[in-house]
Amino acid sequence: MSDDTLAGCHCCEGQQPREPIYNAPGLPALAWRVDTQPGFHQRMLAGLPLWHPGEPDPSAPRPLAALGTRETDDATVALVDAAACMADVLSFYQERIANEGFLRTATERRSVLELARAVGYELRPGVAAGVHLVFTVEDAPGAPGVCTIAAGTPIQSVPPQDKLPQVFETSEELLARAEWNALRPRLARPADMALLDVAGDSRRLVLLLPQGSMPSGTDGLHPGLASGDLYRLDPGLPVDATVDALEVARVYLGADANTIQAGDLLLFVGKNGAALRQMVLRATEVEDEKALQRVRIGLEPLPDPVAPAAPPRLQWHVPVGVLSFGNFAQAQLESVSFTSGNIANTISGHAWQESELQAMVTIQGWSSLQLVQAVAASLHPPATPVAPEAGAFSFGARLGFFGNNAPQWNSLPASNTKGSAAYYPTNWDSTNPSVWTDSQGAALTPQHAYLERPVPGLVPGSWVVLDSPSVKAGTYALYDAREAARADYGLSGRAMALRMAGSDGKPLPAPPAEAFKFRDTTAHVASRRQPLVDLPIEAPVAAGTVRVELSTMVLGLARGKPLAFVGPRSDIPGVDAAEIAVLDDVVHANGRSTLVLKDKNGLQFSYVREGLRIHANVVAATHGESVQEVLGNGNAAQAFQQFTLRRPPTTHLSAASAAGAQSTLALRVNGLLWSERPSLYGAGPDEHVFATRIDNEARMSLLFGDGRQGARLPTGQMNLRASYRTGLGRDGEVAAGTLTMPRAMPLGLRGVTNPLPAGGAQDPEKLEDARRNAPLTLLAFERVVSLPDYQDYARAFPGIGKARADLVSAGGALRVLVSVLGATGGAPDGEVLGNLRKAIVDQSDPSQQFELAAAALRYFRCSASLVIDPQYETDAVLADGRARLLQAYGFDARDLAQPVTAAAVQALLHQVPGVVAVELQVLQPYGEGAASDGALQVLPAFGARWNAGAMQPAELLLINPAAVQLLEAKP
Repeated sequence: MSDDTLAGCHCCEGQQPREPIYNAPGLPALAWRVDTQPGFHQRMLAGLPLWHPGEPDPSAPRPLAALGTRETDDATVALVDAAACMADVLSFYQERIANEGFLRTATERRSVLELARAVGYELRPGVAAGVHLVFTVEDAPGAPGVCTIAAGTPIQSVPPQDKLPQVFETSEELLARAEWNALRPRLARPADMALLDVAGDSRRLVLLLPQGSMPSGTDGLHPGLASGDLYRLDPGLPVDATVDALEVARVYLGADANTIQAGDLLLFVGKNGAALRQMVLRATEVEDEKALQRVRIGLEPLPDPVAPAAPPRLQWHVPVGVLSFGNFAQAQLESVSFTSGNIANTISGHAWQESELQAMVTIQGWSSLQLVQAVAASLHPPATPVAPEAGAFSFGARLGFFGNNAPQWNSLPASNTKGSAAYYPTNWDSTNPSVWTDSQGAALTPQHAYLERPVPGLVPGSWVVLDSPSVKAGTYALYDAREAARADYGLSGRAMALRMAGSDGKPLPAPPAEAFKFRDTTAHVASRRQPLVDLPIEAPVAAGTVRVELSTMVLGLARGKPLAFVGPRSDIPGVDAAEIAVLDDVVHANGRSTLVLKDKNGLQFSYVREGLRIHANVVAATHGESVQEVLGNGNAAQAFQQFTLRRPPTTHLSAASAAGAQSTLALRVNGLLWSERPSLYGAGPDEHVFATRIDNEARMSLLFGDGRQGARLPTGQMNLRASYRTGLGRDGEVAAGTLTMPRAMPLGLRGVTNPLPAGGAQDPEKLEDARRNAPLTLLAFERVVSLPDYQDYARAFPGIGKARADLVSAGGALRVLVSVLGATGGAPDGEVLGNLRKAIVDQSDPSQQFELAAAALRYFRCSASLVIDPQYETDAVLADGRARLLQAYGFDARDLAQPVTAAAVQALLHQVPGVVAVELQVLQPYGEGAASDGALQVLPAFGARWNAGAMQPAELLLINPAAVQLLEAKP
């Protein structure tokens, strides 16, 4: 066999050297196999000639030394091949077992579960979603108006297609009231208007506001005026001693003012004591708002032929006003009778906190409902005005004066104009007499003027406005008016004789002095007082608002009560928003209630005031359906008895603890409640405790003691009863408006819904998360001291998907800002965030200030051209490339403050089978400053920082699935 070219048996080749087994740190899998089938086969064949039956003498005969064949059909070679296959299988499983023994390389959930349990870490069972439910109580006549929603009331969702309905249960009892169904913010303020004389003998129509309601320097604002010096249109309205006055050019009148047309004159009369002031304005636009039973009228001043005045400022939005309260009233121990006067003086005239007002109602034995009704009635006083001569007036008739249509004096016959017997010797076209005289200039008496025709309905005390292009408009009070025959100016006919009254109400002894000419003067008569309706507050309920004044008084709202704000956003037309805010206090003043919110940052969104609804029948609810289950029989003779719950998964709720979640399981043995604990280690022999374990299929098992570590179960028939809830994870994150099906309808309940989608859920822990989180318990040891501790603790908290801790210099002080995101990719649920904050406070240094904030989500777009191997299908390659981009730059694969580089994107696309070359054309972020095209080399993602006077959270840079474009490039 020395001729290798003739020998095909390879029996003389010898044994090939084996590569040494070496594993570098950080590998995702271990190389642990001794060899594979070809290696085993080759080494065994090479050892056949050297084999001997186990005799230690090296000179002993070797039975297979002469075996020269290596053909596979030989029995010996075939047996060696079978043994090599067996060794290959064994070494494969040996490698798999070795990989399952390390946390980084294990691939089976059971392996990770047991490895984590070895260091005291249990895989997170998941967290149930949470939501706030809004209940609506029936308010029809005869309905009770009150409904009690018991804790644990089940509400079922309306599922989308191919999904199952989910059941939520209320977390606590709720006493719902019909008056709390939909509270409304204050929509209007009283039209307390006045006339203000300013410099230059000019007059303004102003709206009176509480002092400090408007920012200093507001156009048209006159601050700090004494209300006693103003001429108010309605002196009967309550007013502070010092007010601010805001010039306006719009009024709202009652529905009967719909006959007013653009161009008509309106008279505004203010009163101060016995003195009156008048101002005439012209209607520029008139809009009949029938649905609101009011007429909106825009105003402009009349031209002043002597000294034209600047037009009044246009204040289109009635200010909300700055809500400030002085000293709060205290409950009175002495008896106060329930009368309208006492209600006005004791309740409406003071500011009350909710607790004190409730105490007052209880002490006096008043009815809360009647008190609210009495206060509401005081907000709408009787329609009879205090001063009927003051207010806003329109006019029912507009006409000229007698003689305005007279012929030209020169056209009269000479017998009428010349000679001693002439009727009209004086040329009225040259003298242009006033309306207070006849055609020859003689003063009219006892009447002061004659209208060109009779006008029915002119009553004493009504107002008359004379308007002329050559004279400033004049306002007069009518003493009397009567129909009379009149002959003058070459005309004769029936006219209306007018006598004007003075300030004392008596007729003027002489005609007025204003020179209103007979031909161009228009009289506006038949005045009609138009009630000024409340001015709508058009300003939105802005983001950041902490105090919201309601339109009415509402009693019974307790501190800590959740409120649902639902309505259209004012900053984005056509988009509705909803949010939950917690009530900190309620203040009752001036017949209305003001909600004071607990969060100092105020509301998150800005709402259209008219469309905003504030729901107070709100209660928290969590995902999971209650189950009552009999587990079996206790046996005192058996140690470590174990039972398994039949309805997995067991619901776990977010909690402010180191574990971050608490089970809903409650176990009773012979009617006594036993306590759950993580382990039986350290339990006393008489302690009624049990430990729980969750297996790989999410089944929960209950383990009881042996009499030394935990008490044994007492013997009994069916004496173990468990109550728990089943259901958790992302299935519970139902959409807004889908929880509308109560399993039972309590008396008085009309309906229920969820204005916000459910959130805060987390599926049972994934393998990758467990690998990352299990060591964190050993790093932090349930205490938060260093900066990495904050990050590790937050990251391992149930309901949190990503976390990053940064040290930020804020105003000279160092603070820790922990940026977090929810397990499902969005902002964390409010309850989860609150529980995390409490848990960190319990485990951290109280002297170290820290903040929790939702991380900022940023996105980028990507476009590339790929040169594809002709052997591959183009569509399949493009789809594979897109899928890899979405996976590599999706939420699960990214970290906070992790940048994106063009090199990494290109390298990823080069790994797609079938891709020959890559040309990255677009790699740009969204937002301000982003170029329209071009590929940036680096897209940064910032950590937490101090910017623009505020702490900014860390950023998570993700790819936008709608902005990924991969095209085939032709080589």
